[in-house]
Amino acid sequence: MIGGGAQAGTVGLVFKRRLFDAAMTAAGMPDLRLASSGGDGPSGGRRPGADGARSSLSLRLDPDVDAAGKARDALGRLAHKLERGVLQDMHLLVTELVTNSVRHADAAADAPVRVEVSVSGDHVFVAVEDGGSGFKPKPRSARSPRDSGWGLHLVERLSSRWGVLSNGHTRVWLELARGGRAEPA
Repeated sequence: MIGGGAQAGTVGLVFKRRLFDAAMTAAGMPDLRLASSGGDGPSGGRRPGADGARSSLSLRLDPDVDAAGKARDALGRLAHKLERGVLQDMHLLVTELVTNSVRHADAAADAPVRVEVSVSGDHVFVAVEDGGSGFKPKPRSARSPRDSGWGLHLVERLSSRWGVLSNGHTRVWLELARGGRAEPA
């Protein structure tokens, strides 16, 4: 498991904004469930949102070129629960992870990509899972290609914690801290 976190620089923020704007023009909705519940959820007992409820989203996407756009559109259903900056980070990171699943997973052509999001009072938990056999994350270096390989780097920079689990499938998870950005979505 790899972990980390910090804030992105100005270039990263411009890149995020462009991806976020592009997400708003995407069309189509995936098979999704939106739920709200009190008490402990998938985050292992962390406190729920200020209203006492935890909101969650579960998606099952076909692994095709529309998957990332469908995931972004579905995330909009949680916008009322999130600060603008957290929502933008979530849009960017889910886009990157779903795109990685579609492009790089060595899974069966019809194996779905699954996205789970859970919003609580102090963080947002995100997991993207595919039928791939797993991978070992490699940090970017001076020799890394400039035109690709930025997805996990962004996950590292923007999330408070993250990791990769491989056990017959690949699951990349992350947590985004809440409360550091006060502007509502």
